[in-house]
Amino acid sequence: MEEREIIETALANLNRTLMVQGYWDGLNHRELDAYITLYLPERPITFEAEVKYEIRESILRNLKLLAEENSNFLLIAYRLYPKYKKLLQEMGINYLEANGNVFIKKQGTFILINQYPLLKEPEKEANRAITKTGLRVFFQLLVSNENLFKTQRDLAEQAGVALGNIPLVLKGLKTLGLLLKKNDLGYQWANKDEAVDQWITGYRDTLKAALYQGRYRLPKDRLWTEIHLPTPKTRWGGEPGADLLTNYLRPEKFILFTDLKKTEFIKATRLMPDPNGEIAVYETFWEKGNEKEGCAPPLLVYADLIINGDKRSLETAKLIYEEYLTEL
Repeated sequence: MEEREIIETALANLNRTLMVQGYWDGLNHRELDAYITLYLPERPITFEAEVKYEIRESILRNLKLLAEENSNFLLIAYRLYPKYKKLLQEMGINYLEANGNVFIKKQGTFILINQYPLLKEPEKEANRAITKTGLRVFFQLLVSNENLFKTQRDLAEQAGVALGNIPLVLKGLKTLGLLLKKNDLGYQWANKDEAVDQWITGYRDTLKAALYQGRYRLPKDRLWTEIHLPTPKTRWGGEPGADLLTNYLRPEKFILFTDLKKTEFIKATRLMPDPNGEIAVYETFWEKGNEKEGCAPPLLVYADLIINGDKRSLETAKLIYEEYLTEL
């Protein structure tokens, strides 16, 4: 929650409880955050305020120093737990809580209101970069630096999402500290490795389950390499994808991505549904991603190996990172 919102909520609730008008102005050039003027019936009082969401023991000492250095000091907080309100009163530090509770002892004025419950935690706005839709866009930005300079319309088409999602996802990535504006034409990563790590976390926790189509069994008379891949977007991921990229890992778990509906997929691949089957099938969610023939984008293969987490997968993931991802 921003300082402005905390101040305005606190002043609005103070007016509700005491019928006292309050006004504020920023203190951008000073150590403290804002000028606060309260128009009490007898006279206006002006404070220099420090704004906090809530306080803990670690910042009480600093508040005491601020109060000693500024005779007009006022703490404005979104939430103050009872034990801290008691300590602030004992220390003689004036405070205004966003719910309307207040302690002021200044220039012959004494106000103490302590009857309102803590305000609820404010709901955090969901970061659109780590939603199911946002992660599709995030992926496209990661698989090629060229995509950092694409128009929003081109990026939307490439990620297969509505155009209106793009500015929200870009904003979300900037909020996470991952994406920086390079110039009027594009962006650059603040830390590409951190961005990859965060995408993998989002893919594991949010996107992957939404892409799941079901399990299929591998025919006893056919190797996985003999399975017909009927469309350019039907590609191996995970361990078989890693084998295609490195010729190092012999697959034990199979992931296959496809853009086909279930009946079309069965007809084209001749794989049969089986809840205990070796092949987990997922929906293809990318348009372009530096794919090798028959293989999902290296970043996606790498992600599923990291999610596997076993020694053989992590060893192969390291090879893929060094061969395919360092130049992304």
